[in-house]
Amino acid sequence: MKFKILLFALVLFCSFVNLKAQTALKIGHVNVQELAQKHPDMDSIRAIVEQETKDMEEIYGEMIAEHDAKLKVYEEESESYSEFVRTTKENELLELAQKIQTYSQNAEEQLQRRNMQLIRPVYEQINEEISNIAGYNKFTYILDISNGSVAYISPESEDITPLVLEKIQKK
Repeated sequence: MKFKILLFALVLFCSFVNLKAQTALKIGHVNVQELAQKHPDMDSIRAIVEQETKDMEEIYGEMIAEHDAKLKVYEEESESYSEFVRTTKENELLELAQKIQTYSQNAEEQLQRRNMQLIRPVYEQINEEISNIAGYNKFTYILDISNGSVAYISPESEDITPLVLEKIQKK
């Protein structure tokens, strides 16, 4: 009797596993870069980054102008300087050049951080909508085709980019 129950349970379990294994995968794809570019917030993000870039370039230009003016004065008057004054002026010019280089590097890093800070919520919203659509439509996988690492896309793969774009543009 125990053997029959055990055998029945085993057959039932194997049938369940076989049925589960036959469930088809539902695969879709999306172009995340396209969604980010078409996101309604991207125009304002670009404007903010462009303005901050312009402000930093203005400061950089002022620093370059100051360096060039001091260099011109040095070149015109250097022969009349004593050795000590000449060395002092040269060191001043070198320090100013290093300051300009440091500013340029720091400004570049700051702009990159600021851009990431502003864009992060856009990508978070896109990923949230992808997850919502994938869950609602019972997708097994959603592949991001924007970076070109997907070698093949089946004609049966559903492009959910328009669905996600519709959702993010409504918010």
